[in-house]
Amino acid sequence: ETVAEKRAFSVDASCVYLDVSRATLNRLMDSGKLRNLHIGRRRLILRDDLDEFLRARLAESEIGN
Repeated sequence: ETVAEKRAFSVDASCVYLDVSRATLNRLMDSGKLRNLHIGRRRLILRDDLDEFLRARLAESEIGN
């Protein structure tokens, strides 16, 4: 399965996708700014939620300009 086909990412894969550190990703999830779900002991983030987070950040940066 390629990255383009994935619907959900692990924490580590999400860090790569967003190009952020694990600490930053954990802060985003803990603050509720990035939705995530638990399956067993794993924490997963849906691709749709990662993309929505990026769109929202882009919109915020455009407003600030």
